[in-house]
Amino acid sequence: MTAPPAPITPDWVETLLQQPGREEQAAFLREARLLDEEGLSQLLAFAMSLARNHPGKARQLTTLCAEMAELAHAPAILPRATYLRAQTHAINGEFEAARQLIYTAREGYTAIGEHVEALRTNVGLMHVLNELGRHQEALEAGAAVLAALASMEASEPLILVAALVQQNRGVCYETTGRYEEALEAYAAAEAHLTTLEMTERIGDISNNRGIVLLHLGRAREALGAFERAATIWAEAGLTLLQAQTMSNIGEAQLALGNYTRSLEAFEQARRLSQSLEADAHSHILLRQTADAYLLLNLFPEALAAYREVDALLSQAGMADHRARALWGLGSVLVAQGKLDEAASALDEAGALFGAAENVPMLSSVRLEQAAVQAARGAQTAALQTAQQALEMVTGSDLPVQQLYAYLRVADLLLPDTEAAEPYLLAAQALTDTLHLPQMGYRLNRRLGTLRLLQGRDEEAEHLLERAIEQIEVLRGTLAQEVLRTSFLQDKTAAYEDLMRLHLAREDEASVRRAFTIAEQAKSRTLVDLLTDVIDRQSTAPSDSELSTRLQTLQADLNATYNEFMAESGGGTREVPLPVLQERAVALEQEISRLRLTLASSGSATELFAAPLDLDALQAQLPTELVLVAYHIVGDEVLAFVRQQGRIQVCRYLTQAATIQSLLQRLNVQWDRFRVGGAFAQRHMMMLQQSTQRVLAGLYNELIAPLEPLLDLASEAGATQQVAIVPHGVLHQVPFHALHDGQQALLDRWEISYAPSVTVLALCQRRVRRRGGRAVVVGVPDALIPAVRAEAETVAQQLTEGGRETVCLVEEQATLSAISALVPGCDILHLACHGLFRADNPMFSSLKLHDGWLTAADVIQLDLTDALVTLSACESGRSQVILGDEALGLPRAFLGAGAATLVVSLWLVQDESTVTLMAAWYERLQAGLSPAAALREAQQALRHHHPHPYYWAPFVLIGQRY
Repeated sequence: MTAPPAPITPDWVETLLQQPGREEQAAFLREARLLDEEGLSQLLAFAMSLARNHPGKARQLTTLCAEMAELAHAPAILPRATYLRAQTHAINGEFEAARQLIYTAREGYTAIGEHVEALRTNVGLMHVLNELGRHQEALEAGAAVLAALASMEASEPLILVAALVQQNRGVCYETTGRYEEALEAYAAAEAHLTTLEMTERIGDISNNRGIVLLHLGRAREALGAFERAATIWAEAGLTLLQAQTMSNIGEAQLALGNYTRSLEAFEQARRLSQSLEADAHSHILLRQTADAYLLLNLFPEALAAYREVDALLSQAGMADHRARALWGLGSVLVAQGKLDEAASALDEAGALFGAAENVPMLSSVRLEQAAVQAARGAQTAALQTAQQALEMVTGSDLPVQQLYAYLRVADLLLPDTEAAEPYLLAAQALTDTLHLPQMGYRLNRRLGTLRLLQGRDEEAEHLLERAIEQIEVLRGTLAQEVLRTSFLQDKTAAYEDLMRLHLAREDEASVRRAFTIAEQAKSRTLVDLLTDVIDRQSTAPSDSELSTRLQTLQADLNATYNEFMAESGGGTREVPLPVLQERAVALEQEISRLRLTLASSGSATELFAAPLDLDALQAQLPTELVLVAYHIVGDEVLAFVRQQGRIQVCRYLTQAATIQSLLQRLNVQWDRFRVGGAFAQRHMMMLQQSTQRVLAGLYNELIAPLEPLLDLASEAGATQQVAIVPHGVLHQVPFHALHDGQQALLDRWEISYAPSVTVLALCQRRVRRRGGRAVVVGVPDALIPAVRAEAETVAQQLTEGGRETVCLVEEQATLSAISALVPGCDILHLACHGLFRADNPMFSSLKLHDGWLTAADVIQLDLTDALVTLSACESGRSQVILGDEALGLPRAFLGAGAATLVVSLWLVQDESTVTLMAAWYERLQAGLSPAAALREAQQALRHHHPHPYYWAPFVLIGQRY
C-alpha cells in the first residue's frame, strides 16, 4: 500500500525552503509524495493562504512550484504558480513585474486550454493596472470578463470571479473619484459574495466601502465599516489585511478629529506589518502618517515623510498614492512659505490626477494652487483658480470637496462681506450634514469674522466662542506634548478676532474678558505640562528595532553638532556649514518622527488645563507686582497692565513690523562683538552709543506709551517690581536693557519675565526647597576656558553657604551623570556651550562632555521647584510659533518643573559671565530674591563693562522671590 503524501504544515514548508538547492528540494518533495500535479496543487493552495500573511514566503513557494512543474510532468501548475507569484509582487509594490507575470500566466492557461482561468487573470490585472494609474485599461479588462461571464452558465467559481471583478471595478471608480459608481460596484460584489457565504471576502468589501464613505465625508459610517472588516481579519488571522484596515481606521479617526487614536491606529498597522514583505502597504501607511502630521501642523516631520514616500511610490509606479503624496507635500511647502517648490509638487499632483480623471482630487489640488497664488500676491488669479475648483465639484455628490472650496473662495473674497457671505452660508449647510469636528471650528471662525465685519457683534461673539470651544475639545484629545504644541499654530485667528471684539467695547468687563482670551492663546501646552494634564515623561521604547535606530541617529546628531562647533573651538570644520545644516535638519526630522512613532502607544487624555481667570491669576500674584502683558493682534502691539489689582489696556503702542526692524538692528550690534575683543575695545564708545540708540528706539515704542498707566515714581524711591510677559517677536526684546535717554529700565525696575501670566502664576505658587542639593556643571573648551573657574567658584559659594553641592567638570559632566543627579536637586547650574536651532528649536542643546543635551531631553528630567541657571550662549533664545509657544531650552526647563530660570538671550562673553555669576550667587547666599540678586549683579558688572552686550544678556524667567 502506497503511503499518503506528507501533511503540509508551516514547519514542513520551512524545512522544504531551507533545503540547499533545487535538487535537494525535489528529493524532499519526492520523498513526501508531493512531486506531482496533485502535490504541487496542494503546495500552491498553501502558498495562497500565506499570500495575505507572509507574502515573501508565498513567493518562494510559488517560484519553487513553477520550477518543479516540468519535473513533475504537471503543465497546469506553471500558469497557476505564475499568477499567484504575480500577486505576491503586487503586494510588495512591484506592479510592473506583476503585470508581466499576469500576461505570462494568461498565455500559459490559454496554451493548455483553460480559458476560464485565463479570463480570471483579468481580476489581478485590474488591480495592477489601477495601481499603475492605467484606470481605463483596468475597467476595460473588467468589462471583458463580465461580458464573457454573461454567456456562461452560472457556477460558484464564476460567481466568485464576477464578485472579484465588481470589487476591483469599485476600487477603480474610487481611485478616479467616481464614488457613487464605486458604491454600486461594491454592492454588486457583496451580493455575489453573500450568495457564496464568503465572510472573509465580504470583509474586503466592507473595507473598500469605508474608503469611499471617507471621501464622501461620512467618517463615522466609514469607521464602522473598517472596524467590521478589522474584526473579520483578526478572527481569520489575516495579518496583512488587518494591518491595511487598521491604517484606514487611522484615516477615519483623523477625519473625526480623534488625533491620538489616529496615530495609535497607524502605529498598530505598522507593528502588524513590519515582519511582512508588503512594501506597497508600508508605502501607503507612510503616506497616511504624513497626512496626519500635516493636519497636526507637524510640518518638518510631514515634509520628511512625504519626500521619503514620494520616492518610494514613484519607484513602485503607484500613481494614485504618489499623486496624493505630492498634494500633501505641496500643502506642507505652502504652509512653510516655500512657494516655488510647492507649485512644482502641486503641478505634478494635478497632472497625475488629471490623467486619472479624478475630479475630486484634482479640485483639491487646485485649491492648494490657489493658496500659492494668493501667497504670491496674485489675488485675482487665486480667486479664479478657487472658483474653478468649486465648479469642478458643483452639482455632484462631493460634499467634502465642495465644503473646502466654499471656504477657500470665501477666504479670498473677504473682507468683501457681501461677496463672501453666500459661500460661507453654503458651507454651513454642508457642515451641518457632515458632522466633521475639524470642519466645525473652521467654519465658525470664518462666520464669526464675517459677522464682526458686518457689525453684528453678538452673533460674532457667539460664533467665535463656539469655534474656540471646538478647538479646545479637539486639542484635548492629543496625548503628546509635541502634538498639543503644534496644534494651535493655524488656529489663533479665532482668539484674535474675539479679542478685537471685546477690546472695541472698551468697558472694564470687556478688557478683562479680552485679557482672559489672550491668555488662552499663550503657551497653552507649557501650562498643560506645569499642571500635569499631560505627562512629560516618555515611556520606555518597547520596539527594540526603533529604539536602536533612535540611538544611532542621536549619536550621528551629536557628531554633527560637534562639527558645528569645531571651527569656533579652534579646530577645522571638515564639512561645509550648509552641508552640516542639511545633515542636522535631516537627522532631527527623522528623530522627531521616530519619537512620535514610539509615543503613539500613549492613550488619548481628552483633557486640557482650563486657563485661570483673571481673579484666580490675581490671587496668586503679589499685590505690589506690576504686570505688563504684551499681545500682538495682526500687526498691532498692545499691552495689558495690571497694577494694584486693576487691569488696563493700552492699544496701538506700535506695529510688530517696527519692532522686528529694531530687533534686526539690535542683532547687528551683538554680531559686531563676534569680530573679536580687540575690535570691540577699539570702538567701544561708538558701539555703546549705537546700541543705546536702538535700545532707546525700543523703549519709545514699547514702554513710553505705557508711562501714564504705570506708577514709575514709587514711594520712598523703592524699586518697582515688574513682570513682563512678551508675545511673538517681543520674546527677543531685552526689556531690562531698554534705555529712556537717561538710564536703563534695570535702574528703575526689578524685572522678571514669563511666557504667560498663567505660567507666571503657576511658578509663583511653587515652593522652592531651601538647603537642598545643588548640582554645578562646567564643560570648558578652547573657546570658553573660564567655564571651569566659573563652575568651581559657584560650587564653592554654594558649599560655603551650607548646601550639599556636587560639581561635575569636564569628563565628569556626562549625560548619564546629569540624568542621575539632577532629579530632586534644588539648584542646577550649567556652564557650557549652547546651540540654538532656529529651524528645529526643540533640538536646541547644551554641550556636555559625551554628548548634547537637547531641549527634548531636558523635558524628561525631574526639576520640580528647582532654580536653574543656564550659563551658556543663547540658552534663552526661542522660536515662537503661532499659539505663542516659545520653543527652546527655556520652555523645556520650565516644563521639567523649574520654578526659576536664568538664561541668556545672546552670545555671552566668557570672563564677564564668570564675574556676573559669582555676584549673582553671592547675593542669593546673602538672602536676596532671585530677581533682586540678578539685578544687583548686572548693575555691579555694568560698572566695569558698561556695554549691554556684557551685562544684559541674562534674564530671569518664572518665580522671582
